[in-house]
Amino acid sequence: MARLSRGRKKVEIVKMKNESNMQVTFSKHRAGLFKKASELCTLCGAEIAIVVFSPGKANKVYSFGHPSVELLVDRFLGRDLPLRNDDDRHNHLIRAQRNSGQRGLNKEVMDMQESF
Repeated sequence: MARLSRGRKKVEIVKMKNESNMQVTFSKHRAGLFKKASELCTLCGAEIAIVVFSPGKANKVYSFGHPSVELLVDRFLGRDLPLRNDDDRHNHLIRAQRNSGQRGLNKEVMDMQESF
């Protein structure tokens, strides 16, 4: 009996020409990406920020962030944000990150002083 399919083939990745197909594919992949990011946060305790711009004329912005996109972007850019109340469950993570940065800088200064 002959096989109906030829199995898996390598598909060349190129930009789609059909605008409506591109929007549908974008929406499905965006949903999958955000779902995977959410699972990674839940399973590993990772902090993630994703910003996606839709293709085509709409050019809408979609974002996912845990604990929040703004907090993580500001931290990535090195901006110091005031700490929230002690009730905040992520407050200890922010303090730990800031302290680790200070420890690293202190170590660099000590190493430079020792070299002179």
